[in-house]
Amino acid sequence: MASFFNLILDTTAPAGVTLALNDDARYTTKASITAKIGCEDAVTTGYQMKIWGGVDGAASEAEAAWVNFAATKEITLTTGDGKKTVNLKVRDDVGNESAVVTKEIILDTAVPVVTVTGPDKSKISKVATFNVAAISFTCDVDFVEYKVKVVPATSSLQDAGVVIGTDNGSTNMSGTGEYPDAEPINCTINAADLEAASAGDGEKIIKVFVRNAAGTWSVA
Repeated sequence: MASFFNLILDTTAPAGVTLALNDDARYTTKASITAKIGCEDAVTTGYQMKIWGGVDGAASEAEAAWVNFAATKEITLTTGDGKKTVNLKVRDDVGNESAVVTKEIILDTAVPVVTVTGPDKSKISKVATFNVAAISFTCDVDFVEYKVKVVPATSSLQDAGVVIGTDNGSTNMSGTGEYPDAEPINCTINAADLEAASAGDGEKIIKVFVRNAAGTWSVA
């Protein structure tokens, strides 16, 4: 019988632990997101991980349970819009724990609401001085894009209809940038541009759409 045995000493924590939330997106419009977890260790058999912070059911590390290590995991963010801070820790098969890795993501489920003022006249023609209508609009949240469109119905969404052009002098029919909430944007619609977007006489449904930084377009 042998008078010796081998015993491995391992005091090294998992190396190169990484965390990505929805592929490092800045915003999410849904509380359910995908966490991608990485580790530089060649073998992760027996490894575990825990996730806490802005995660439903685990506000603190003490509330988070160790689960089997996985490269991807579906997690649910805590209720309420705003910045969520998500923490990750990985431990190996003998309990060595990595440093905490932290990532942030902003949950924004709000749908922008647009308010249009005007038009200053209800009927226009292509005759000079009778050919322009003016409106202004505001949004209840900051936004990054807008477009003024002729649409088939008042319930139409942003992918329906045609953006009114500006070849004939219409102004502020679309734009991208950083627009603060409640600050009016003034627009003018020239009859020739309206006709180009929607041929023929008759009543036209014109709708303003805005998109916030999270990528959500207005609806109503």
